[in-house]
Amino acid sequence: MSFVSRAETIRDGDTVIVRRDHILEPLTVVRNAEYQLTAGLYRHNDIIGKPWGCKMYSHNKKQTITLLAPTPELWTLALPHRTQILYGADIALITLMLELASGSVVVESGTGSGSLTHALSRAVGSTGHVHTHEFHEVRYNVAKEEFKSHGLENVTCYHRNVCQDGFGVVEVANAVFLDLPNPWDVVEKTLPVFGCDGGRICSFSPCIEQVQKTSLRLSEYGFDEIQTFECVERTYQLTRKRLHQPYIGNERHKKFRMEQQRSNTENGQWQQMILKSGPKKDAVGHTGYLTFATLPPKQLGDRDSKEEEEEREEEKEEKETKEGSDSAQIIDGRESVVGSESEHQ
Repeated sequence: MSFVSRAETIRDGDTVIVRRDHILEPLTVVRNAEYQLTAGLYRHNDIIGKPWGCKMYSHNKKQTITLLAPTPELWTLALPHRTQILYGADIALITLMLELASGSVVVESGTGSGSLTHALSRAVGSTGHVHTHEFHEVRYNVAKEEFKSHGLENVTCYHRNVCQDGFGVVEVANAVFLDLPNPWDVVEKTLPVFGCDGGRICSFSPCIEQVQKTSLRLSEYGFDEIQTFECVERTYQLTRKRLHQPYIGNERHKKFRMEQQRSNTENGQWQQMILKSGPKKDAVGHTGYLTFATLPPKQLGDRDSKEEEEEREEEKEEKETKEGSDSAQIIDGRESVVGSESEHQ
């Protein structure tokens, strides 16, 4: 499949990212189907066999589209939104701070539209695995079909409410990602998920009050190195600006200079052209806060659930009761031996 390994040309069933007029949208190529736009028609049979990255004219030759190979970055920009998604800047920081590498195992809660899941799948590679959880049944079914059609074999999707039922996996993860409205309620349930070497955790929250509650809960359950980041992306652009050279002199020469300047303007010749740089006005602002923390290996022995603690207490009480009964029997035996000796005397 094209998301994992692709041929040099587009085949039937591949997912193509179509670019037209700075707009990106996904297209699944199906033989004998048609892709209809207002300016023209594109037949899927004509798309099959085209090389990745090529331009293609519509049936009436009035419009062109570019057929791009799908990547997690392009999928983030083109995917159909079922929920709010994470974009490139946040995804890059998450991948870096969770220390993901080939063979890592990640547990994600809040699949949503699957934007981050595609990036995590590529980061852990074929030897790693991503366990992603979604409580909404419709979103779960759509995401599961997308992962299957995109060939993400290292992704397992669960229909599960982790706030109530936990994650359902034990001692498998190197990293955990939470995209939940109340992540502080799930911190305790993440403890059994980590392996014996501990790991990293990340929580995405749009409000600072959520960050405060989550950080306190992380500290309460033994997490260290708690840090919060906010990615604010500013894209700069270059524009050309026309500068007219000022002229200081008498009115006669000034009038001649203005006429010459007007003539140059009409002919497209300017006195001076400069490049001006500045941030775009439509730049993306605040998206959310990313809170990271580390669970050290020394804390793994204290992460048992309340039920396991109660079982250990019951075993301890049974052991103490048994030891008490054994000591009572020994005392009774000694008394009987002393009594027999006195009678013998």
